[in-house]
Amino acid sequence: MKKLLTEYQNFLNSNLKTNEAFYSKLKDGQSPDTLFITCSDSRICPNEVTGTKAGELFVIRNAGNTVPTEKNARGTSEGLTVEYAVTQLKVKQIVVCGHAYCGAMNAILGFDSLPSELTMIRAGLEDKLYLRDELKNYKTQTAESEVDRLIELNVIKQMENLNSYSFVKDAVNKNELKIFGWIYDFSSGKLKHKEYSDSHFEITH
Repeated sequence: MKKLLTEYQNFLNSNLKTNEAFYSKLKDGQSPDTLFITCSDSRICPNEVTGTKAGELFVIRNAGNTVPTEKNARGTSEGLTVEYAVTQLKVKQIVVCGHAYCGAMNAILGFDSLPSELTMIRAGLEDKLYLRDELKNYKTQTAESEVDRLIELNVIKQMENLNSYSFVKDAVNKNELKIFGWIYDFSSGKLKHKEYSDSHFEITH
């Protein structure tokens, strides 16, 4: 805690003091153009990776960067965040950002070996085991290992889940919203990315 408070004080004395007008303006509201959905993994820093400042990204973070379908979204924080971002903030794009070395995807592959006392983790992953089954038939040009293929498949499935929301689909059809998938490798800087309608991922180094 001491380190965090020290860094906060440094922020107050440097960044915030230097940019007082910018931070003061944030109280008037927010108008981000991107909803960024990514993993809770501490190695992913959305603003650092995208070069964005406060107010520019609306963010969902959870284990495995997942989004329920509209049918299953009622009462979930992901569902209400997606709805608010699209219908009220009018974001122009949604990015589903998966990442290399994802613990959630590894846990899905090794679900049967997870300790029984990890009750919340097992319950949270149980409804995602369909990904493991679908992996058998998933072909990819950019991923070789089983976990990398699953990471890629998961991003695609979450993009599909987003498109199940009627208000998302309507905005996409009106060309007011685009959905993108990213897979970020924090160890190499490699980024695989695709638009929802594209057939395959492209790679940027």
